[in-house]
Amino acid sequence: LQVYQGLDIVTNKVTAEERNQCTHHMIGFVDPLVSTYTVVDFRNKAVALISFLENKLPIIVGGTNYYIESLLWKVLLDTGPGDGGDGSPNRKLELEKLGGAELHKRLAEVDPDMAAMLHPNDKRKIARSLQIHKETGIPHSRLLEEQRGQEGGDGLGGPLRYKDPCIFWLHADMEEQFL
Repeated sequence: LQVYQGLDIVTNKVTAEERNQCTHHMIGFVDPLVSTYTVVDFRNKAVALISFLENKLPIIVGGTNYYIESLLWKVLLDTGPGDGGDGSPNRKLELEKLGGAELHKRLAEVDPDMAAMLHPNDKRKIARSLQIHKETGIPHSRLLEEQRGQEGGDGLGGPLRYKDPCIFWLHADMEEQFL
């Protein structure tokens, strides 16, 4: 959420003073009224920035696991036009307008394994799975399984995008968080 402009308090963005201490990227550059910004957009911009920084060590901090994982692992499936990353018409948005039960039923017909993993109310993920099936002709669950089976792949997805990363995950006790 820190990519969105004007949501500084809600997203606990670093202060201007903190940003002056070292270079920060990808903070507050997306209009929050633009609903088409996707994890694919994030991943593509971050990968381009990292490759531009050649002799500097990038430090990725914060964010949701989904966005961080999309950057570190090859977990996203690029289906080309319509995947939300190039501004073309997005079938996924059209599908999301349908009811969750109808979407889940459609997914169960073409990819019962993925339907079993997704809650019927998770319209965004169900729509994405249907979009992937429509554009590739292959069930989303099978594509993910193939990705995990690649050399270096694991339960998160395909192999790591960058060689020898140092990854720190902080886990907080939910009971302690809100004291």
